[in-house]
Amino acid sequence: MIGLAPWFAMISSVVYSFWTNSNYKHPILFAGMLQFIGNLLYANAYSYQSVGMCLLGRAITGLGAPRVINRRYVADATPFCLRTAASAAFAMATALGAAAGPGIAILLDSVGEFEFSLPFLKAQQFNGMTGPGYLMSLIWLIYTVIILFFFGEPVRSGLEELKQREEMAERSSKQDSLLGRRSSSMIRDGNTVRRTITDEMDDEFERKYSSSSEEDFDQTPSDDDKADNTNESTDASDKSKSGYCSCMKNITRPVIICMSLIFMKRISLEAIVGSTSIITKNRYGWSIKNVGMLHLVNGIIVIPVSILSGYLSTSYEDRYMALWCLSITLFGMCFLFDPTDLFDHETSYTYNESPLSVGPHSYITGSLIAFSGIEACESFVASLMSKVVPSALAQGTFNSGLLSTLVGTGGRAVGDLFITCMGLISLRNLLNLLIIPGATLVATSIALILWNYELLGV
Repeated sequence: MIGLAPWFAMISSVVYSFWTNSNYKHPILFAGMLQFIGNLLYANAYSYQSVGMCLLGRAITGLGAPRVINRRYVADATPFCLRTAASAAFAMATALGAAAGPGIAILLDSVGEFEFSLPFLKAQQFNGMTGPGYLMSLIWLIYTVIILFFFGEPVRSGLEELKQREEMAERSSKQDSLLGRRSSSMIRDGNTVRRTITDEMDDEFERKYSSSSEEDFDQTPSDDDKADNTNESTDASDKSKSGYCSCMKNITRPVIICMSLIFMKRISLEAIVGSTSIITKNRYGWSIKNVGMLHLVNGIIVIPVSILSGYLSTSYEDRYMALWCLSITLFGMCFLFDPTDLFDHETSYTYNESPLSVGPHSYITGSLIAFSGIEACESFVASLMSKVVPSALAQGTFNSGLLSTLVGTGGRAVGDLFITCMGLISLRNLLNLLIIPGATLVATSIALILWNYELLGV
């Protein structure tokens, strides 16, 4: 039941990505209505005692997942100098929702059960199980109404900057080839020219967008801008028609690296967070409220971490900060590794009473550090992905938002499957069975960035 939403989200993300080639408002409204209907069906399933209605609600909720729309909006509508800060703001909003969700669920669970009526439906039950569904359907309805009246189509300044950077890099490459320099000298000077061009464009776009007010940045585009966007959308639609073959032709090595980082990072995140309820129940005897409180604290801590990430993005490159965040994640996962379980896992059915074993306090500490590090890394990897993707992909269906969503959702699905398989092997040793492979993936990600450090410099 829980796994239905991610799989249906992968299906709908392709549709939303194609739809956003020409428009943002309509797919956002459509996704909002699907979320409203899906959550309402999910909540009503209890009153009707219908498992089918519950599954249908989860499937529709997955179809309404707007993550790919949000990611593409950040990539298309923000300049390079603000891209990482915008991604950090997106991660902070996600963390705020992740923190509020468990907290509100605990509050709703404390509310006494009562009945109420909805038009065209029979009497409904409100309790700790159905309350979150009804609340989310109401929130999504309000959100959809706000978008309907107040949302305006953005000017795709980030996409234009990407095209300009590629044109300038191509011109500098042609100039180098015409000079007939030796290959080693050409590579060295070409890198210098490209770095100079990048610095100049960063300064130009930073002056442009720092001098403009927030009102100017969010205002509805003029008629000329709308005409330009219409032409761009037409070109994007034409280019997207080439489909999968065109996508594979334009995927470069930096894009593959970023996709690999997202995939491995997502599996590691599931190993840390997705297994919390199972591990804590079997090792420490935690209740649902204890698990919800840990998720609440995790989400609250990520908020200042995301703010700090946005601040540091103005001074440091994405590749540098991604290395640091992954290193912090690996450090936190060391607290979750229990060496005593490698030698003795039959004395106790929970965990070994030893200074080296992972008790509740070590688990909380490691979970907080690792979760904060990997969530902060999300901002920098997402920003890096949107910067290295070629404009031929960025303006079409297979843009950075779609690629990130597909790879991330696929990583989540693989992570959930991995947790299931490891649980079937041994619930007693589940912590090590998840943390050791997860830490290996994080270490591999660090090595991948170090090996391709110059290639990821944008």
